[in-house]
Parts: sequence; C-alpha cells; structure tokens
Amino acid sequence: MTALTRTLLALALAAPALLAQAPAAAQADTASASATAAATATIGRIKSLTGGVSIDRAGQALPALIGMALQQGDRLRTGPDGGVGITLADDSLLTAGPSSQLLISRFAFNPTTYDGALDATLSRGSLHVVSGLIARKKPEAISFKARTVVLGVRGTEFIIDLGAEPP
Repeated sequence: MTALTRTLLALALAAPALLAQAPAAAQADTASASATAAATATIGRIKSLTGGVSIDRAGQALPALIGMALQQGDRLRTGPDGGVGITLADDSLLTAGPSSQLLISRFAFNPTTYDGALDATLSRGSLHVVSGLIARKKPEAISFKARTVVLGVRGTEFIIDLGAEPP
C-alpha cells in the first residue's frame, strides 16, 4: 500500500466523523452569529435632530445623523443646543431635549406578537415618551430609570425632566 493510498483511505474512514461534526460546528457558528446580530440589531432610527447630538456605541462617540440606526446599548447625548427624536421598532417615540443623556439598555420586540421589553435610563436632561406597541400589549414590560426613581409605563405619554446636571 502506497503512502497516497493510506492517506486516501484514512480520509475516507474519517469522513463520516468529520461530516457528523459539521452540523454541530454550523449550529455553534449560527448561535454565535445570532448573538452578534442581536447585539447589533437595529432597534430604531433617529427621525429628527437639532444641534449637537452624539451616540456612544461600543466605546466610540459617533455623530448622530437623521436616519441613523440605533442599537441596544447606545447612549445618546445632546448638547446644550441639541435635541433628538427617535422612533423605536415598536413605534415608541422618544424625544430627548437639550443637555440630555439617554441609555437604551434593553430593547426587544417581536413585530408579529408585539411581545417585547424596553429599559432605558435618563441620566440628565429631559425625555418625552409616547409609548408604542409593547406598552399597549404589556405596560409592565417598559421601564425608564432616572437618578432617584424607576418609572413603569401605565399611560401612553409622559415627560421626565431631570435638569441638565446630575447632583
């Protein structure tokens, strides 16, 4: 038996085991890709913008632009002359006023069932909220945190005003 024949025979014998491992490896790759996609999925878009507005994403400060996609974990910062209007995937409308800082820490939404959740934190400034489909189906799935309070959504529209500077 030649060396080439032995190599081919070894490959032929190993092929079923390698093929059996392929689906598991593909599933692991798919799970990893799904986790990455969830972390970078578009949760909403910037619809209006005035003055200085930036987005902190993955350690980078990005200039905000109309139409820009937002992701879970984005922190929006408006300058003293800034303001930003956001429409989330469930049709919630968030409008941050001047000198505001808003972190969208969690957003999930199923457009078929309207199930989902929204957790956001306003560190300073003001925020006008018009709730969307998640709050209409399950109001307790929405929460907004501020320096000294956590707000649960029970209505459809409200304003949080913390002022420009934290204490």
